[in-house]
Amino acid sequence: MSKSLKTIIIVALAVGVVILLVFKGESVGEYIGQIFAVLAGGFAAFKAKLFNSSKINVEEEIEAIETEHATKRQNWELIREEYDSKFRAIKARMDYLDYKSATISKQLGNLDAAEKEALKKNTDLSDDELLDWLRN
Repeated sequence: MSKSLKTIIIVALAVGVVILLVFKGESVGEYIGQIFAVLAGGFAAFKAKLFNSSKINVEEEIEAIETEHATKRQNWELIREEYDSKFRAIKARMDYLDYKSATISKQLGNLDAAEKEALKKNTDLSDDELLDWLRN
């Protein structure tokens, strides 16, 4: 153990003993958990300082995380825009097909009786008869 760590432990124990002497008697039992919690917290803080937990490393880590987040955000935006454009293209095609379907339905509704009968006759043809009709 390093000299500073030994010093920290000795000082923490000394402070703990002094606190126990101040709160002697029956009240020690009530405060003993709090006293050791404070000592453990203080020891952890000193230990963090001892092992060079500096703000520079934390700031660099924060900057790295923010940069990574910004990169992921840009990639997500590009993918979202790509799928939005695909969605708009598909929607436009569906709208066009709906328009064509409505136009054809309207044209079928406007057929006269002779055209309806010819259409019905063509739908009643077998495959071979339909091929012969198309070839002629």
